[in-house]
Amino acid sequence: MPVPLEEKRDGGWETVELELGPVIDQPLVTHLLPLAGEVDETNRYLSAVLVKAQFDGKPEGFCSGAIIGRRIILTSGHCVCQRRKVPTSSSEAQDIIDGAACAKTATVSTTKYGPFEDTKEKVAWRRTSYQGSVRPHPGMRVILDAQGQVVSSHADLAVIVLAASVEKEFRPIPLADKDVQLNESIVIVGTGYDEEARAYDGERRSSINKVIEVLPSQGGRMRIQQPGNHHYRGDSGGPCLRESPKGTVLVGVSSRNLGEGEAIMSTYPYQDWLRGEVQRAEKQNFTHPP
Repeated sequence: MPVPLEEKRDGGWETVELELGPVIDQPLVTHLLPLAGEVDETNRYLSAVLVKAQFDGKPEGFCSGAIIGRRIILTSGHCVCQRRKVPTSSSEAQDIIDGAACAKTATVSTTKYGPFEDTKEKVAWRRTSYQGSVRPHPGMRVILDAQGQVVSSHADLAVIVLAASVEKEFRPIPLADKDVQLNESIVIVGTGYDEEARAYDGERRSSINKVIEVLPSQGGRMRIQQPGNHHYRGDSGGPCLRESPKGTVLVGVSSRNLGEGEAIMSTYPYQDWLRGEVQRAEKQNFTHPP
């Protein structure tokens, strides 16, 4: 397993705390992690990042994200906004996730695998973290039933506007000009999570998954097929990519931390909002990296 190395930066960055797979409850069990895919040791997917939302000044939970602009990170709305109860006409409780209970800020960490000249380790990783402000999609609205399953979902997206632009090697992913299609195979990238151990392993992983269902009236939410008999959940907010000889484009973000756990959110219906957020950030003054 790659060994994490500390990376320090100036000019708007903060030093990230690096650790091998922060364990939540018990030692890491890895039999579900293969469903998250292979570790991206060749740095093919540098634009996939780690996201930690900050509620009341404290980091809470881990998610993934995608660089779509030098200062704009896209993630799932449910990664940076908390659930809250809403009254219903039935006896069952119901939760809603919208813009009413979102984090104000988040930490975004880029990851690059080695080897590096200043370490004897054959394979290692370095992370650099950036602070940013959270901006959920204004129309985000996710309804969950008493069992935590998704009843409806619309615009489950949020961006994080960074105080400083990411380094040049971490290139933004272009937005697709065509929606993801039924039976299309896409690449999903994000940080691996093991539900059995309830722990992240800290690695950037990629997997190929086929879209098998477009969910009705769910604002771009689509079901994906996964290998094996387990239901892998994790990497919410991570980029869903279409790869072709013409290049790699972003078609959605993972939603595998929410509800049934085998879904993605298409970004195509929301591309005007995303492009507007990128342009808005580019017009603002910001700190250039050295």
